[in-house]
Amino acid sequence: MGINKEEMSEKTARSYRADVIDDNFSIHLNIKWLFQILCFVAGISYYGVRMENRIARLETELISADTTIKDLLAKHTMEEESKRQELEEKISFYEKELKINLNPMSWKKRKK
Repeated sequence: MGINKEEMSEKTARSYRADVIDDNFSIHLNIKWLFQILCFVAGISYYGVRMENRIARLETELISADTTIKDLLAKHTMEEESKRQELEEKISFYEKELKINLNPMSWKKRKK
């Protein structure tokens, strides 16, 4: 029941091929490539830090703008309320005057 070499060389679903890596395995990396990779990583890191700082600054500016808008809205609301009160007083005065002056029955009373 021996297995001959032809059966071993056939690739089946269960077979796999593994190569032996030598004990003296080393990666050759050019110094120029290493420098370029380091510059790329540093550039990406710098860009990320700048974006994070920019987002933080925008958040603080947004909060300050939001509080300013709320203060202005409250101020304008108070001004509108005071103007509305004044207009209501003027309207009530004019309504009262019109009722008195337009009523022909009240003309006789004034003459007496």
